[in-house]
Amino acid sequence: MSTLSPNNRGGEFLLADQLRNQLVEFVTAGPLKREFDQQCQTYFHEFENSDESDREGVLDWFLFEWFDDGGRGALDHFLENRVDLEPSEQDILGEWRDSLNSVFHVRSVSPSNLALKDLDSGYSFDVTLTKDKSHELFKKGEYVVARLLPLGDHVILSGLQYIMPDKKSAVAWLELRNKIDELHSPEEIEKAIKESCTAFCQLFGSDELTVPPSNLSSTLRRFQEFLLREYRAESNGTTAAERYKANIGRDLEVAECVEPPDQFKGAADVTILCDEFDGIVVLPDYSRFRRVFSSDDPEKEVPEWKQLVWTYVKNPDIPIVAFERVAEKYPNRVEKVLRAVLGKSEFSIEHLYAVLLHYKQPVEGLDDLEDEEQLWDLFNGNATESKDAKSPEVPSKTPRTASKPARTHSSERKSSGPAAKTSAVRKAAQKKAKSTPSGAGVRATRETKAAARKSGVRRRS
Repeated sequence: MSTLSPNNRGGEFLLADQLRNQLVEFVTAGPLKREFDQQCQTYFHEFENSDESDREGVLDWFLFEWFDDGGRGALDHFLENRVDLEPSEQDILGEWRDSLNSVFHVRSVSPSNLALKDLDSGYSFDVTLTKDKSHELFKKGEYVVARLLPLGDHVILSGLQYIMPDKKSAVAWLELRNKIDELHSPEEIEKAIKESCTAFCQLFGSDELTVPPSNLSSTLRRFQEFLLREYRAESNGTTAAERYKANIGRDLEVAECVEPPDQFKGAADVTILCDEFDGIVVLPDYSRFRRVFSSDDPEKEVPEWKQLVWTYVKNPDIPIVAFERVAEKYPNRVEKVLRAVLGKSEFSIEHLYAVLLHYKQPVEGLDDLEDEEQLWDLFNGNATESKDAKSPEVPSKTPRTASKPARTHSSERKSSGPAAKTSAVRKAAQKKAKSTPSGAGVRATRETKAAARKSGVRRRS
């Protein structure tokens, strides 16, 4: 791996620094500000005497490990928002999907490089230092918790680095992190979703509950308390709080539910439903939405029904399960209503998913709904030779799958880098599951800080 003189750092490193600054701005003051602030709130609630450097630790985790309910991270949101980026900039950000956060043994230090060995994977890394005199912050033989980012032929540091007081503390941090990852493996998440649905039905007597918007927060708090501290799993008879303490060795602390978004506050009522794939889902005005399809005359019984249905079609924050529920019970009426809303007399219920994905998750190159429907038919083997319409070109990047794409568990999230050469960072990063929910990531960040405080040292790259 090549090295750089501290006084002769190339444009690639300056570009990487600029991109990270833009990504930080996007997260802290842009479209993801609300989500980031919620994660900070969770962290500061769980850890007393926090300071600004703790916020930076949460920030670095959020940039590279946070995922929304659809499995998209901050990098994905940033790339989708910044269509003006050059290919070289997109490549750098694409590589960062394979960042590696772990604990490393410092093997050697030079003015321009650190030689690190990952205690988890056993891989060795020659890390290029991109800031003057940053090598003075490290000593040979130390153990450091850090995040590595691939950058072409180089590996660089990101965010804060925490110095462990000794090897024993470093190994203990690694074991704790791995336990947290195991608790949030795809299998555990799937099991947790099923348990949450069972607990919801046990507490409320149904898989759906409609409440006034003013009661939403208190209802969710009650369910959260029941799920974590009262509901006992059928497999072992323990609560989630008891299992957490047995595995992690400390009491489970949970942040209070945040206030509902404005779209819920303005609704006539709010429906909370549990779904075996999506888990707990909150839907504004769902009772009115459902009445559109159960009514013989929605024009008379549901004022502004078309606008309501359009909101459910287009809003990416409203999951497809809302339409699935009504389509299972009223398939003919769903077809009739969408024909009226879309202005397409030929609409078929077979294309329900194609329509919803077309508006909720638009793909560049599929601007025409008919092309989307044809592509849907091709994926599902429904295309026939009698169709005269020309088959659409499949875009090079199509985040779609055949059958029911939205009906995959939220734990089935993918991380991929560009098709360029595979580095040791990528190999090590792919050994770690990137399906960890937000709360677990914040807890892991907190535990990192707790271990680092024992040494009284916090260092920055």
